[in-house]
Amino acid sequence: MTAFATLADGVHAARIPMPAGGLPFSLAYLIEDARGRLTVVDPGSPTAEAQAALMGAVDALGRRPADVAAIVLTHLHADHAGGAEELRRRTGAPVLLHRREQEALDALASGLPAPDLDAWGVPAERRPELQAAAAAPVVPSLRRADGLLEDGDLLDVPGRRLRVLHTPGHTPGSVCLHDEDAGLVLSGDHVLPTVNTGLGLGGPSASNPIADYLTSLRRVAALDGPGVWVLPGHEHPFTGLADRCAVLAEHHLRRAREVAAHPGGTVWEVAASLTWTGGWDALRGFTLLSALSQTALHRDFVARAPLP
Repeated sequence: MTAFATLADGVHAARIPMPAGGLPFSLAYLIEDARGRLTVVDPGSPTAEAQAALMGAVDALGRRPADVAAIVLTHLHADHAGGAEELRRRTGAPVLLHRREQEALDALASGLPAPDLDAWGVPAERRPELQAAAAAPVVPSLRRADGLLEDGDLLDVPGRRLRVLHTPGHTPGSVCLHDEDAGLVLSGDHVLPTVNTGLGLGGPSASNPIADYLTSLRRVAALDGPGVWVLPGHEHPFTGLADRCAVLAEHHLRRAREVAAHPGGTVWEVAASLTWTGGWDALRGFTLLSALSQTALHRDFVARAPLP
């Protein structure tokens, strides 16, 4: 996919550069409505380079900032939502996100909850980097949305039936958007074509994010059918939604089975025994914190119910 591409009638994607150290870009989607205005889904990172790429996409469509009617966020992470505040300032368009995601934004305003490193059995020499990672900001400068979404809502996009699906797991208020007539599923980070989605990355949750994610995958997989295209938050559009959901579900169930095979160890000991894409020894800072957090979530998941 090129830096700016038309994917379907009135649906366009722009590659938005991300800061070095992770995936190279996120995907923002610009959706035209019957009035000739645009709904922007996930404007991307807050950097000047990212904002220039997004406004370049608006310009490429022959639109002005005032033609942006709404800014919809699939979830709170800065690589998707970081540019929302500046885009709102430039366009006057309202920012919309799920109610649960606004609650998570409020809870995470001062950083991630401090992990219980004693209970996790973390060696003393690795604790400073984890404490620093937990204290670092994880949410964009945006503090309040202008409108809150609920599962099943139809967005105000004249000429389209763009429905909200609440898909918790990655974060508590993660959503996908289903263009029911065009056969498009905007999947945010819930389903990516090759990358395994990290879970529980939106702050505290009363439910288990692993269980939530597996349920959400089943809901989204049911949208698949002939001609259905998935428009993810990273990488590239793809087909085969149900098959990809099955692969992602098995990845997390396999991880749960790995965790279940080490019932007596600490979170640190169990995590060190698991298979990580880049290797356990390569995990540092936030990636290490995420690995330990997800190991703890899998232990809780295993303890709550028998594995399928």
